[in-house]
Amino acid sequence: MKKFIFAILCLISAGCAMGQSKLYWRVKDMVLLQGPALDLANPSQKILITVPTKTMQEIMLAHLRISRTAGMPSEFYIVDGEEPNAFAGIVNGQRVTAISLGMVKLINGDIHEYAALIGHEVAHWANGHVDTGRIRSVGLSAAGVPAAGLISGLGVDLIDSSFDRDQEREADAQSIDYLIANNYNPWAAIRLHEKFLKIDRGLRLPFLSSHPSSEERMQNLKAVIAAKQSSQ
Repeated sequence: MKKFIFAILCLISAGCAMGQSKLYWRVKDMVLLQGPALDLANPSQKILITVPTKTMQEIMLAHLRISRTAGMPSEFYIVDGEEPNAFAGIVNGQRVTAISLGMVKLINGDIHEYAALIGHEVAHWANGHVDTGRIRSVGLSAAGVPAAGLISGLGVDLIDSSFDRDQEREADAQSIDYLIANNYNPWAAIRLHEKFLKIDRGLRLPFLSSHPSSEERMQNLKAVIAAKQSSQ
């Protein structure tokens, strides 16, 4: 297996000494290497997760296909974090989409659910929900770790993605178009929301706080999917 110790992101405002550090792995770098599985490890050589190489390649392909359909290219990363989360950001003027290790564990290899998640994030970009009014600057720097793929001293603006209900519905609907256009099962979006509901038992998870999952929202999604499939 291939072990990856990529880069450490440290919040400048809080200071690395306070333990505000994050590991990230650029998916583009991982999918080019040979081997049946990928071990994502921290600087202490502790393996955080093992992912089949084929699964990582399929995730990257889903990102490329959906981003191309939307006309919204971006870099794609896996970031450390046990909470299921996904977010977008701007790195040196370039779009970045990322999902956490917790989300990787939750989805557990279902490429159609990955596509649904990616499609939703890309739809926020495509529909103009991510504008300058929603960007909060957070200073980050990347430690110089071999194979990081990015320059040390990286500056990042993370998006405060607390979208309103109409924007979430618009992103949901647009993401279904992306799934259908690229031959992914749109009903995977429902499966993903069902997983969110199962784990949201009194927990205030970052992704759920900014991307509310509810029975009402799933019913709206089901109606959108049925309407789009019947019109084909």
